[in-house]
Amino acid sequence: MTDKNINLCDTENEIQRYAYSMLPTYLLTKGTSEVKGFIRKATRDLPKKPYKQKIHFAQIFNELATTQTYPSIGMSDLKTEVGELSNHPYEYILRSFGAEKATELLTHTRVIDACLSQKFNEQLIINFKNHLSDTFNHTDNDLNDSMTAKDFYDYLAVSFIAHLDAYIHNTAYSKAITPISLGWLFMHKLNPEKWRYDNKSEKYHLVNKNGSPFTCTSRSFIHFLLTILYSQTHSKMPESLYGIRDDINWCTDDKEGRLYDFLDTKSERDPKRNWVSLEDLFWLLGMENSQGNDANEALASWQVSMTTYIKTQKIDDLSGLPISVEGIIWFIYAFFQNIYEQIDNLNKKTKEQNFFIYDEYYDLWESMTYYYESKISEEAKNKRAEWPEYLKSQATRTERMA
Repeated sequence: MTDKNINLCDTENEIQRYAYSMLPTYLLTKGTSEVKGFIRKATRDLPKKPYKQKIHFAQIFNELATTQTYPSIGMSDLKTEVGELSNHPYEYILRSFGAEKATELLTHTRVIDACLSQKFNEQLIINFKNHLSDTFNHTDNDLNDSMTAKDFYDYLAVSFIAHLDAYIHNTAYSKAITPISLGWLFMHKLNPEKWRYDNKSEKYHLVNKNGSPFTCTSRSFIHFLLTILYSQTHSKMPESLYGIRDDINWCTDDKEGRLYDFLDTKSERDPKRNWVSLEDLFWLLGMENSQGNDANEALASWQVSMTTYIKTQKIDDLSGLPISVEGIIWFIYAFFQNIYEQIDNLNKKTKEQNFFIYDEYYDLWESMTYYYESKISEEAKNKRAEWPEYLKSQATRTERMA
């Protein structure tokens, strides 16, 4: 039986449950200015009286989801009460990117949502551990009944991103290219070009003191996008990043001539300037004005299903969008860029150089990638290309870092 109601003043465990339930929605707000506007409208202008709050939210959802087919959402259509959590915060994101037909990913996501729909208890850890073991043959001693609620919820979120990583590479690239971990590529970590691991001391040592010893999430994301765009232009992988942007046939609508400034700014280390939004990504890829009749019909279908979902709270009603490879990759990036931003703020306060490594992320990604790779024949694998070395070195863990 689910327990959706939450009191933020109750316990630390409930605060963490709320935070990790809201994380997917928070990351999505980083994607578009429209969603940010709705969030501002929902928080800054919220009336004090409860019945007016419900009217207020109904108007917001109506503006977001209204179509000519389903013309309105009223106050009586909102089923969620104040202080009540959604039963499916992660499945909502999955369906937002059109990936609900991925059976294993959907099942995994529903297990995560089930864990978040109840107050923290040891049985949830056991159930989740059994799911990972039964489906992906994944075991981790750190996933145990003595872990804190925060660590458990963190593990749930990390496993979701790792599965998106393994799934989307398998779907979009693995027929032609050997997989790498996009999440590990984007993660803020020790720069492998600056550090060497000493097997005797079992420690990393800084061998190149020029520049920052850490990677930068947005810069790694830009490098990945440049590589994809170059390969689409030339039907082969680039050998280096040097001069790469001059060798790309850009489809970007760049009448103002800001493309190269954009690439430079988003490659900086300042998270106040280098966030790449979903709108930025679609603009960079030349996708913002490419919607034809099929895309418009899919969007209209999605809006109808979103209206139905708001009225029924039945998650299966939410469907209609084609799978968005770009959107899922952006969401993986957004997860790690959010961490990068938090660490940067911490470093400014402490005057230190902190970084946060998810070793368990790579372990999860390996198990999940092995699962998907087992469905590809050895003959097909032998014909695949490799990602450039400058990406592979950043996306491969040679030794555990934490």
